[in-house]
Amino acid sequence: MKYALNQTTKHWDTSLGTHAPSRAFTRRRTHARARAYPVADSVVCTISLWFDLALLLIIPISVHGLLISFTASGVSRAQALKPAQPLPQFAQSREGMAATGAPESTAAAIRILDAGGNAIDAAIAAYFAIAVVDPANTSIAGRAQILLHSIDGRTIAIDGATEAPSGVRPLSGADDDRQGFRVVPVPGALAATAEMSRLYGRLKWPELLAPAIELAEKGFAVTPRLAATWERTRDALANDPGAARHFLKPDGTAWKEGEIFRQPQLAATLRRIAVRGAAEIYRGSIAKTIVRDMSAAGGYVQLSDLHAYRTQPAPVIWVDYRGHRIATAGGRAWGNTLAQMLNILSHFDQSGAEPTAEQAEVMARVIAQALADRPQQLGTLRPKPDGAPLSRISSPEFAAERAEMIKRAMQQNNSPPGSHQNDGDTTHLSVMDREGNAVAFTTSIGPSFGSRAASAELGFLYAHSYNMRSSPTPRQRDHTEMTPTIVFKNNRAALAVGAAGSERIPVGIVQVISNIIDRGMPLERAISAPRIHCTNLLLRVHDWMPAETVDALAARGFTVERRQRDAAQHLGLVQAVQYDPAEGVYYGAADPSGDGRAGSPQNTMRNPQKQPERTRRGSGR
Repeated sequence: MKYALNQTTKHWDTSLGTHAPSRAFTRRRTHARARAYPVADSVVCTISLWFDLALLLIIPISVHGLLISFTASGVSRAQALKPAQPLPQFAQSREGMAATGAPESTAAAIRILDAGGNAIDAAIAAYFAIAVVDPANTSIAGRAQILLHSIDGRTIAIDGATEAPSGVRPLSGADDDRQGFRVVPVPGALAATAEMSRLYGRLKWPELLAPAIELAEKGFAVTPRLAATWERTRDALANDPGAARHFLKPDGTAWKEGEIFRQPQLAATLRRIAVRGAAEIYRGSIAKTIVRDMSAAGGYVQLSDLHAYRTQPAPVIWVDYRGHRIATAGGRAWGNTLAQMLNILSHFDQSGAEPTAEQAEVMARVIAQALADRPQQLGTLRPKPDGAPLSRISSPEFAAERAEMIKRAMQQNNSPPGSHQNDGDTTHLSVMDREGNAVAFTTSIGPSFGSRAASAELGFLYAHSYNMRSSPTPRQRDHTEMTPTIVFKNNRAALAVGAAGSERIPVGIVQVISNIIDRGMPLERAISAPRIHCTNLLLRVHDWMPAETVDALAARGFTVERRQRDAAQHLGLVQAVQYDPAEGVYYGAADPSGDGRAGSPQNTMRNPQKQPERTRRGSGR
């Protein structure tokens, strides 16, 4: 296993992007940067009030036409954001694939792939779309961890973590329970998205934001999951004038299932970003509005914090698992924990059509041990005084030690280690194109609806920083459980995968990977199969796990808690795209417990049940 920064990253530049590209791609990426940042920073900072007024008054009509003119040769071929037929949770195609946490987001990715964009372009469009239709889990002021593989052979991770402002103050005491604007960090997801575009994007930003602008203007139907989350968070949203104005009805009630939720103010903000680029939120007039919001409500973000923000290259963690090379994002993401679980599992036999009770117990103990070994406390994400270094927990040597410990514990029937269980959420999207580019993109704003504070002028919710609430430190970036992952077979990206669900993210991913590699399951079955989550002797299982397996685990002393297939009780919401080189077919799967959908350009094939079973292999151990 290797633990290193991508070696093509040589130095930082002074833009919102992070590192200088290789010489072979300098010209193409320079053009991509011009698309992502269409106005120079100095010009953005000095745009006149008259231009701002023209933008706000004219763009709602003219830019929509501008977008259409930009896309006349491309996106217009897929003008309807929603396909004629509803998107499935499982799909297959020979033309590429996208799987995201919302059908509108998947439709945006398909629209861009149909327009000639690549997987990077499609992922960007899907991100902006899901920031519109899933305000409980992300926004353009959120955070992101991105792993991408390009046809030039590079695999890179982009750290778009949110960052505490330089002027954040320490807690005044144990009763300093910070909420709202006092826990709002510097946004990172938009800068990370711009970095993707600068490095490998093909289409212009007006094209990429067109689906999101359309969704914000015309609205979308609220799903049962979102409606339930909205109702649970209604009182907290009502405490902030901006959140109450944009995310509650005029009578103060939450939006209900099936109702059409429109966001005209957000649409206007997205138009400004489409025309001026991502720099608008860090150096332009949007940045100035953000600072006014903070000053009025006791927040800490200043213009200097927005100007100074840069994405960073995250370490790419590599794992060899039963003949596959697996890349995942480490550092402030949780790829190190996924690596630890895979390395420990490699010491056990997990083959067979379905897991035996003994194999399920092994998986449960591996999960519990890896979560307990994290150097941060689960829930608060505070650093542990005795936490092991990330480089150690993801090493094969450490995994071998833990595997022997688990074997002894099973022989003696000792309890697994305990840790906090958290039910927070994020959202994830995976995209592959037919050229071989692959993207795994995880994004969040913290707990549901983030800080529960919104910009009255801009129409989006601000993120919540766990660090700023528990142990505020200037310029400290948030560690989160995001684990974007790409699995390689024969040097080609074979699986792009990620999940939502706090610490359930790497736990869900490891079980899906094991189902595919160890059990030869097709992608649909790998994601639909029952999963588990374990801390100490509390074992959560999907309620369709075979009764004999559950009974055997209970007999071993586990307290079994059954979980139904719904978004409130899920064990990780996994979205994945797979490529089968033997068949030349892409498969997409969205977790059945959530609202996600999979789809492809032109949706040419729709029979995922015909995906062949792989030859199952045993570890022989």
